[in-house]
Amino acid sequence: MPMYEEPVVGAFYEDEAGRTFEVIAFDENDGTVEIQYGESASEEIDLDDWYGLDLERLTAAEASEEDLDKPAADDVPDDDIDQDDEDDDYPVKDDE
Repeated sequence: MPMYEEPVVGAFYEDEAGRTFEVIAFDENDGTVEIQYGESASEEIDLDDWYGLDLERLTAAEASEEDLDKPAADDVPDDDIDQDDEDDDYPVKDDE
């Protein structure tokens, strides 16, 4: 079913292939919509093409359930974080 709504910046949509994307810009004067799938580069589509797409707007809950290929802060490995409080890399100046 074609999309009849104008794109909403910040809203998430699912296309007919099941891919989720976010509208990151909409320029009504130029007739362009900028979208981004997860962490990939953004792409610009023509507003006329937008209205021909088979899209479903997702609710905030549905969008958060979609992973969108973005790692959560808790999922980022902390291998590079020095866990001890001592800073052995820098000499300590003694104030005598």
